[in-house]
Amino acid sequence: MCGILGIIHRQAATRAPLTERDLSRLSHRGPDGTGVYTNDHVQFGHARLSIIDLTQAGHQPMLSQDGRFVVTYNGEIYNHLELRAELESLGETFTSHSDTEVLLSAYKVWGQKCVDRFRGMFAFVIWDHQTQTAFLGRDRCGEKPLFYHFNQQRLVFGSELKALIPLLDQRPELDSSAIDMYLHYQYVPEPYTLLKGVHKLAAGHTMLLEVGHWQAEPVRYWSVETAAQQMPDSLVLEKSNRIQPKDADQQAILTLIRDGIEDAVKMTLRSDVPVGIALSGGVDSGAIAVFAQKNYSEPMHAFCVGYPGRPPYDEREQARALAESLGMIVHEVELPVDSFVEFFPELVGIMDEPIADPAAFGHYSVPRAAADQGVKVMLSGIGGDEVFWGYPYVTQAVQMNQRVMDHPSIKQIANWLGSASAQKFLVKVSHYPHAHPEIRRWAGILQKLGDTHQPHDQLMYYMLHPEFDGPFELKKAVYGSAMQVLNPFNPFKPTAIGLRSREKVPAAVIRMLFETWLTSNCLSLGDRVSMAVGVETRVPFLDVHLIELVMDLRKTHPDHKLSQKAWLRAALKGVVPDEVLARPKAGFQPPVREWLSGVVSRYGHVLRHGQLVSAGILDAAKVDFLCTELPKRGWTELFFTYKLVLLEFWYQKVVAA
Repeated sequence: MCGILGIIHRQAATRAPLTERDLSRLSHRGPDGTGVYTNDHVQFGHARLSIIDLTQAGHQPMLSQDGRFVVTYNGEIYNHLELRAELESLGETFTSHSDTEVLLSAYKVWGQKCVDRFRGMFAFVIWDHQTQTAFLGRDRCGEKPLFYHFNQQRLVFGSELKALIPLLDQRPELDSSAIDMYLHYQYVPEPYTLLKGVHKLAAGHTMLLEVGHWQAEPVRYWSVETAAQQMPDSLVLEKSNRIQPKDADQQAILTLIRDGIEDAVKMTLRSDVPVGIALSGGVDSGAIAVFAQKNYSEPMHAFCVGYPGRPPYDEREQARALAESLGMIVHEVELPVDSFVEFFPELVGIMDEPIADPAAFGHYSVPRAAADQGVKVMLSGIGGDEVFWGYPYVTQAVQMNQRVMDHPSIKQIANWLGSASAQKFLVKVSHYPHAHPEIRRWAGILQKLGDTHQPHDQLMYYMLHPEFDGPFELKKAVYGSAMQVLNPFNPFKPTAIGLRSREKVPAAVIRMLFETWLTSNCLSLGDRVSMAVGVETRVPFLDVHLIELVMDLRKTHPDHKLSQKAWLRAALKGVVPDEVLARPKAGFQPPVREWLSGVVSRYGHVLRHGQLVSAGILDAAKVDFLCTELPKRGWTELFFTYKLVLLEFWYQKVVAA
């Protein structure tokens, strides 16, 4: 796990080699050493966090033994031992125990197809001296970041924006369309960024740049939507009893899932440094904890978050009970409200991108505590909700799209109800407590289907999210001239994957969840806050073997109509304590209103003469209203203002710094 940075030049480089100052902007990601490689066309930099092979043999940038290839790489290839053995059988030799050398050898033998064999998280750039090509790759779910800027003379790349921006010829302008998306999603969905000309190499993509042709386009090599079709033959059959998922009964399904989770956890325990776990009182982290401690040779360190006074949403007691039953060493982190407000400016810089998830402070505090205990690797339960239907709005999206396909007349009726008065009436009925539940349910369905914001050529999805539609009206009240030309369907660009046949809707909905919320919020946030303190976060639920197994089982055994996380809870019966399995999903519940109100009250003034006003994104005449009156109206308005304050701080801390 590290930070990478570099430039690929079309002509022979005239720029001075990367310096320690350049790499210092990534020193938090790699506090254990730095390295630079330079030739006529490439300048690679690396800041190392030593996890596998702590010796100098794992130093980067790393050259292949024959000197043809050089790589700068961030991540962990968990199956490097198995790949090493396979490559040795093909005649390859190794001088280190690092997974970096395995990556280099895999590219030498299998070329661009090497990514299909990697089981882990990665972002890398490989230079081939012989063909004068650069190959960029990113892991399937987007656990590791890779930003780039490509023009007629150079391709500049980096793990974080704060390191990439200083290498550009000039400061890039803000992208108004990306800002518009951010205000709906609370993050910028990839491959977009808030800066014109700067992109993220999307999860599950590679990119090849040939200096002679100087063209580069991202190419998808994996998608969760088609993951079942991409399963290797060795995974289709369960190893012990050779049961095929399509023939599996319910008990066989649960056995496959349970074994798949444990195998994923065992792979993510591979490390030459101590491994700990971020533990809540829920099912996901509880499952990771049970399997991790079972397969770890000594008591693990478990870290859990709580709040002063131990309010009902404080899960420290439940987390401690499970951890101590497993023989773990427990560490508690308490988060006072004032700490969030005080730390907010620094937290914005740490996140590198504007991610308005209020859980960011808690997510930062856990690896911070781990670093203080000398723990450099942390396991996390991220991904359990995304793989196993943990969000009600996601299953609702599947059912609603399928219902409309089954009964096209529903959509026709809904189209008649798109007027403002009809929409207002349906909203009232859907929330009227004395109405019959079925009437409320159908009023909600018709209201969402008739909402004029939803594009007709897309699956119904984000309009079902409880917070997505709030900004539509709020934007009209505060947007400046630069935002007036945006397409009204701009927020839906990340979900424009087209319509699907009925049986393909569940996989398509999971794809939209993965490619937006999971990658650009959960994983981006998790990477930045842990790497800010030199701690690597690993997420077993996003193991490619586990994902492909579950998606394959769903082809013949759809589970989206079952109860929340039904397969996961049933598979863990007898493994995780019953009281944990029966506990409803709580999520991360900080005292969010107090946090956000404190931030807006203390820092809202930055909007008055900030970049958002000068760029025409906000109407200067509306800023006082935005800072003083709007947040008092309710949660939606408070959160909207908070996102803008965060965005302004981000520009100051990351772009203009």
